[in-house]
Amino acid sequence: MQQNVIKYTGDNTELFRRVPAENLDPDARIIVPETHNAIFIKDGILMDTLNSGSYEVFEDKSRRKCKNSAVEVIYLSKTARLKVMWGTKTRFDFRDPETDVPVKLGAHGEFEVQISNPRKAYMVLIGAEDQFTVQDLKERLSTRMMSKVEPAIARAMREGGISFDRVSEHKDEIARAVLPELSKMFEEDYGLKIFSFTIASVVISDEDIAAIRAARAEGRANAGLCPHCGAPYSAGDKFCAACGRPVGGKLCKKCGKLNDIGAKFCSDCGTKF
Repeated sequence: MQQNVIKYTGDNTELFRRVPAENLDPDARIIVPETHNAIFIKDGILMDTLNSGSYEVFEDKSRRKCKNSAVEVIYLSKTARLKVMWGTKTRFDFRDPETDVPVKLGAHGEFEVQISNPRKAYMVLIGAEDQFTVQDLKERLSTRMMSKVEPAIARAMREGGISFDRVSEHKDEIARAVLPELSKMFEEDYGLKIFSFTIASVVISDEDIAAIRAARAEGRANAGLCPHCGAPYSAGDKFCAACGRPVGGKLCKKCGKLNDIGAKFCSDCGTKF
């Protein structure tokens, strides 16, 4: 018996489904539901990208050859979202913004993707695949994605002055800073839209934590007096808590002189910084 309708029979929880068709009726039609777009392939050639509606498989001049045609339709959901867990494979280099101590960070979280450009998603990601799992997506995107995520996290922490012990209260802020770069890459390179990018945690080794704490302790020991009013200030302070005037600069460990931030030698005793 000849088949006269090609239609989607899934439940719209998957990004795409491939539907092959054989022994087609000359008047066979493709039905695309409101929830989907479709890629129409005939004899191995991508014929068209179809919006929701009903379409003839064969033109008048090709109907007499329909028995010999190989037809398949890839239905791509407009609304289904695929949740993907992400994580850094190795820890990346970072300098603690408070102490300038070099450390290595790791991070993980999750995001969701949806097909936004059916043709590009088919050409770049789907191709001849019969199914496309979360693991498939992670393997395809992992290297490219991490090349954006790692420097974006480091930059957001550096620019926000976020040290390791303040990450938990700034995770949403960091994620919002990363999302635009990922969104651009996913859309332009893969025809995907990314949603709800989240950071579950940023991890650092106990050794690096100890190094940061030691640097903080040393900084507190090397804190000085405000050059304007004489009130004490803590390492890392930019302004005096007593008079509000700037205290930034380099404090000479030998004589206690506060020098300009760009100084290479102490202006009082000549000690090299």
